[in-house]
Amino acid sequence: MAVEPSLAQLTALLGRTADDPSIADLHRAHGIEMPPSLTTWDPTWRSDETGGFELEYGAFVRLPGRYPPQRRNGGRGGYLGQLTSAYLTENYAGPVAPGLTTRSTEDEVRARAVETEVDERYGVRRYVVHRDELSTLEAIFRDDGSHVYRLALNERAEDDPELLAAAEQVRAAGPPARAVPMWDLPDPDEPLPAALRALGDYLAANDTLEVDFELRDGWDVKGPSGWTNNPDADREFRIFGHDGTGSLAGFWLVHEGRPVEAQPVVLLESEGTVGPVATDLCDLLYLLSGAVGPTEAVMFDGLPAGEPDPRIARIAETHLERREGRTVEAVIADARHGYSDVEDRVAALNRW
Repeated sequence: MAVEPSLAQLTALLGRTADDPSIADLHRAHGIEMPPSLTTWDPTWRSDETGGFELEYGAFVRLPGRYPPQRRNGGRGGYLGQLTSAYLTENYAGPVAPGLTTRSTEDEVRARAVETEVDERYGVRRYVVHRDELSTLEAIFRDDGSHVYRLALNERAEDDPELLAAAEQVRAAGPPARAVPMWDLPDPDEPLPAALRALGDYLAANDTLEVDFELRDGWDVKGPSGWTNNPDADREFRIFGHDGTGSLAGFWLVHEGRPVEAQPVVLLESEGTVGPVATDLCDLLYLLSGAVGPTEAVMFDGLPAGEPDPRIARIAETHLERREGRTVEAVIADARHGYSDVEDRVAALNRW
């Protein structure tokens, strides 16, 4: 394993994006997985501890020239993470400040702190041991005896005038929003695609799906406008399922000339989160066969809700097409790469 990076090396990497060669070198040297594309509903990613340090990436770094980030893939994918923090644990061997290491006592840290903050409610004491224009280094001690050092990029306040002005320039120069075709209002008597009807028949006969997902008998023609308070949304989304919380799953009709089953599947979550689930119905069936539903795909990064059921994948193979090696991870990654801008679109439609 490579020698752990010094505090100076980590400081020099703060704010850099995940595609920066120096970031890639650090991850490669220490066997750390690269951060995925980030989203507004999950705007940070933190690595596992490796050699006494952890790395945290953010989708939104509040600094002029870096905020707001532009979506990848022509404005349709997720955001490229930027290194915002590094956590140094008790296993970190190097010095963290003059006269201090990660094994220094709380009294030793307190004596060298330039700023102290005590949160008695949560049993946390924060000691700033260094701050400059770029970054802040603080030691965090807890009542349970644990402690960690956090090296963090200094960011602007959300209402900082210079930040807001720079952000407006970035938005103006960014790619235009996706052009969505104008569709007719849905026909409530139009049948669901054959593959969805087959899925419904299978679920009715086999109570084996452990995912929190219920297929409807027909289209929910007023669900999108109920979610957005905008009747235009009913033209653009075709809702066919929901979970126990009231979150809606449906097709986002963004591709003119394609049948509904070839349109991306998205989630309108009951608490306001929006995200892509699968690139089309075929991928959704492969996702469900891996015990991952729309809510798990968006809210829980594809964490399975139970045991896989390959018989659901056979529905896709029978009614749509066979896709070899179609994993849950691949389905979610492709959906996020191509359709993360559904967040922006729903925000533009929202009238609440």
